[in-house]
Amino acid sequence: MKIASTSAYGENRGRFPLEELRKFDGKWVAFSADGQRVVASAPTITELANQVRTAKSNLHEVVLERIELDTDEIYLGGAELL
Repeated sequence: MKIASTSAYGENRGRFPLEELRKFDGKWVAFSADGQRVVASAPTITELANQVRTAKSNLHEVVLERIELDTDEIYLGGAELL
């Protein structure tokens, strides 16, 4: 199991261009544990979890985040799915 490094994740996730993130506005996104790539995205966290499992990725190896570009709130989640 990979453990997300908070500093590495934050640094890499912060490099995502705004234009790239616009594709995911209003959706849940599973980022790789290092924050370098998007593994999957979906409108609901349940659909996202199913996509991650279908892609044969482990929920322990991704960071789930809801992308809301028009707000200052950050939605992190997924503990209830484990």
